Amino acid sequence: MDIEKMLQEKKKEYDHIEAPMEMEERLRSALKRQQYKKRFTWNSKAIAVVLVFFLFVGYHFDTFAYYGKKIMGYDSVMSESLKDLNQMGKGQEIGQSHTFENGIEVILDGIMMDDNQMLAFYRVKNLEEHLHNYHDHMEFKGLFKSYWMKSGMGNYIDDNQEEIVYIAAFDTPWMFERKLTFQYTLGKDDFQETASLSFTLDRNKAMGHTIKQNINKTIEVEEIQVKFEKITATPTQTLIEGSINNLLELVKEQMTGDLTRIGDMNIKLLANGREIRNQGAGMGMSTNMKGYTFRLAFEPLPQNMEKLEIQLEGLSVLRRPNMTIDLLEVELPQVIEYDHREIKIENIRVEKGNTYITIETEEDMTLLDVDLKGDNKSLKFIRTDTIDYDKKLDGTITHRRDIIFEGVEENLQLKIGQIVYTAKLQDNIISVEIK
Repeated sequence: MDIEKMLQEKKKEYDHIEAPMEMEERLRSALKRQQYKKRFTWNSKAIAVVLVFFLFVGYHFDTFAYYGKKIMGYDSVMSESLKDLNQMGKGQEIGQSHTFENGIEVILDGIMMDDNQMLAFYRVKNLEEHLHNYHDHMEFKGLFKSYWMKSGMGNYIDDNQEEIVYIAAFDTPWMFERKLTFQYTLGKDDFQETASLSFTLDRNKAMGHTIKQNINKTIEVEEIQVKFEKITATPTQTLIEGSINNLLELVKEQMTGDLTRIGDMNIKLLANGREIRNQGAGMGMSTNMKGYTFRLAFEPLPQNMEKLEIQLEGLSVLRRPNMTIDLLEVELPQVIEYDHREIKIENIRVEKGNTYITIETEEDMTLLDVDLKGDNKSLKFIRTDTIDYDKKLDGTITHRRDIIFEGVEENLQLKIGQIVYTAKLQDNIISVEIK
């Protein structure tokens, strides 16, 4: 039936309804006492609009409720991408708490979960002293395994420092996990107590991934192969995984004793030419059959992305050369070449009962775990002092410094346990084809 026609028929019925006589008299008296006010006429079109509005709201009530559910109070520790997800109601509300015997309270407000990680949003309040005076530990216990915190950040909500909010990252629970228990242990001196907050995972709130594909491209840096294997982009994180060298190289290092380790990698991720911010959790390194594997975490990728590149900016290499150098003053200065780099020993001198050895290397090279032996004993390392920097004609910058040892000996031998330097890069950009 046409709604306009239906409303007209109902109006006719109401027009024929007669009010009781006493009610009519009361209404007349009341109107006489009141000043005339312009009133809104509820015509058929206005009533139709109201009906349509209520029908629409009722039909979409779950949608309004979904977008209204946000994890409140964490803006100070949320990235912009997390704020956007929170505004869309992408988190699962938990809202459980535990009060310890000392009055401190921990509240698990909610979680966010996708294929890369699970984020926990929790608060610690009623702090009468700084939280760092306590030792704490947290994990999620599932039916099949425990999930440990990988990284996190917190911030006090005000200057009183009585409450602190945290976002902590954990591995994504296995797909068969239904229930999790958030265990937060707080301790100090002879006090220790564990809060256990259990809840059921809402898999409907899990966000999955937007990109999950292989890269399988390699950058070779001074005989070190850095292979980028896989990228997984989710609403909370972009994860790049890869490996360095392989098991054969590891075996070769163990046999020769000249070991190589990667101290750090400086990687940039560029989307449409703009850098995607690193999430700051550091580089996760481990050793397996592939050699050294790494996981690098970045902020989520933008929408409408046309071009994605990985740029290797720097590679910090740690070598264990097991090198011993005889220091004969008549042969100084002495130059030792190691891994296509020069270590120049300029002179040896004695000042106030201590032995000074002056060396020059490239700016980014550092000698570690150094030991100085003489005829009778080893001299104790004191410190390293910088003398100056020098720029050569070819643009190379060198660093001169004194290595200072306690005592004086004859027939010295300098043992270098570790050398750290930055590898030289050439072709250092990989284009990732998004499928």
